[in-house]
Amino acid sequence: DYLLIFEMMVIAEGNLSCWQILFPLSFILLFLFFVSLNITSVEIITYVDTESLNQERLAATLLSIVDPKTGKYVNPFQNSVYRILKHTPIIEPNFLDTNSNAPILSLDKEKMTTLRQPLTLSWTMPVHQNGHPIVDSHDIIALYCPETADYDNFLEAATLEQVHITSSRNGGSRENEWFIPSLTITTHESCQFRFFDRQSNGTLNLLSSSPILHLPSTKTPKHIHLAYSKDYKEMVIQFNTGEKGKPIALYGTPDNPTGNKAEGESHTYTAGDLCGAPANQTGVGKFQDPGFFHVISLRNLEPNRSYTYKVGLASGQGIVWSDTLSFVSAIPAGNLKVSFSYVVYGDQACPSVGWGDGGAWTAAMAAREKNIRAVHHFGGLSYAMGASHIWDEWMQMIEPFASKVPLMVGIGNPEYDYFRGGKGEDPSRTNDNHGFQPEWGNFGADSGGECGIPVINRFTMPSSPNSNGVFWYSHDFASVHTIMLSSEHNMSLGSDQHKWFLEDLKSVNRSLTPWLIVELHRPLYQSEFFWSDNSVGIGIRYEIEELLYEFKVDLVLAGHYHSYLRTCDGLYQSKCSNGGPTHICIGSAGAKLDVAMLYPQNWTESFIEQKWGYGRITIANVSALHFEFVQAGGEKDINTGKVGDDVWIIRER
Repeated sequence: DYLLIFEMMVIAEGNLSCWQILFPLSFILLFLFFVSLNITSVEIITYVDTESLNQERLAATLLSIVDPKTGKYVNPFQNSVYRILKHTPIIEPNFLDTNSNAPILSLDKEKMTTLRQPLTLSWTMPVHQNGHPIVDSHDIIALYCPETADYDNFLEAATLEQVHITSSRNGGSRENEWFIPSLTITTHESCQFRFFDRQSNGTLNLLSSSPILHLPSTKTPKHIHLAYSKDYKEMVIQFNTGEKGKPIALYGTPDNPTGNKAEGESHTYTAGDLCGAPANQTGVGKFQDPGFFHVISLRNLEPNRSYTYKVGLASGQGIVWSDTLSFVSAIPAGNLKVSFSYVVYGDQACPSVGWGDGGAWTAAMAAREKNIRAVHHFGGLSYAMGASHIWDEWMQMIEPFASKVPLMVGIGNPEYDYFRGGKGEDPSRTNDNHGFQPEWGNFGADSGGECGIPVINRFTMPSSPNSNGVFWYSHDFASVHTIMLSSEHNMSLGSDQHKWFLEDLKSVNRSLTPWLIVELHRPLYQSEFFWSDNSVGIGIRYEIEELLYEFKVDLVLAGHYHSYLRTCDGLYQSKCSNGGPTHICIGSAGAKLDVAMLYPQNWTESFIEQKWGYGRITIANVSALHFEFVQAGGEKDINTGKVGDDVWIIRER
């Protein structure tokens, strides 16, 4: 099978140099040698090591605690601080309130009106009579929500040494403070920090507690985002709360902003619904209760018209409403004279993952884009990869734009790929226990056992016969028909996805939607020197490139590689101007950027690395599409918003 893929690569690329051939060939032969020795043990070792590596690499704890020895996130599965606080006797002095030798804890704010606000916890540095400080680098600070929680029921804990490096990395400047750039707790209304002194006799002394931190009501709608429906007269609103209730929306046109009312449905998921570790592990620093997800469909909307709306949760004690927001309804297929723009990208993440501020910059810039009609995100969403609180962090980060324009998402390897535990749990309705793991691919366990469960619960995408939720679907908007595919599922001839893709292509009326665009996570063409990913792209070509050619797809958008690359137009069978689409890989929305050489392919037309950014598509008319790569950055960066590459795709209709 590996030699077959190598043969496919030679045939597909045709113009490979000797070094390009010898390097992957030597890799294959070496691999086959080890396989010939003991194929079963090789497979088992690969699976275990990859899954373990994923847990250690990205399963960040609630407040992303950093290990001062390694500079990496503390592994919640091997965190000695959690064990100490769980199993060590705790002494609470009767004179706690009057103990002048105890450090005094304070907060820069005692009430948070919205989620994802920064918070600074600080403490005094008292000394003993002999002049030695009372606090020690091995003392512990723990977070309790609610403030009445028992000592062993904490949400996060860290030594002062861990707190110091974590705070410094996030921008904290003082030794006696913990700067938390974003506190996203959705299922509690109050919290408190407690300071413990570690004694030489093995006990912990509670020295002091912070003021109570009051959080937004658990009934407050959060993570509000929109999505188009298959019916252009509908708009889907989705949001999250910490409590269960009846979701309600009031909406209308500006002259009657609350004249209509719609109700929706609610659902949630638990750790037991997930496919594997670390996602399904419970306990401190692991799975966090996501609360409840609510879906409301607004129907019978007039096309291309401004609407205002607000959402709330009805319960026995009234309704807590969101702010009043607005959107513009969809434009039906067949409206060929309207010009419009929208944003596209893959691979975003959020700062808490540890890859910098790129994801936050992209989200902020998307919110500032004027007159865009949607954002399309084709996989590589939060990069939680088993750390459930990262989903809350990311959802809050994207709300400023996603609550105003529809966010149309697909899945990639960070949301779906897994090795085991899928049978009966995988929401894409496969019968496999391990997801899609072809022998020719590198489909590992990057979801950390999530297997798509968080995505399918948080997002509702357009539905049609034989579509598959967020995994594969299509929708029309004015002159564009967009198809979202899953590169993480089987696309070969005869597969469910291939059959649906073929039927959807056949159903497209090019007189109504002359522009035909396909989106998926992994690209068919990408010339960065990553052999295993390159071979996957070639494999996908053999599965669907003929369909792209036969049905004259105009543009293919993908991510996965954390860079920007654009091919020539008309690309088919590795030849330019050959009747195929333009392929654009734009996986640079915030994830850790690639540093790589390029295979010298004649179809590579533009390549930008080490720059975060996103794509902006403008449909000028039925014959002209303008694509721009927009560089992302902070508001004070002079390069922020610069167009690093652009191209006009022209079609004769």
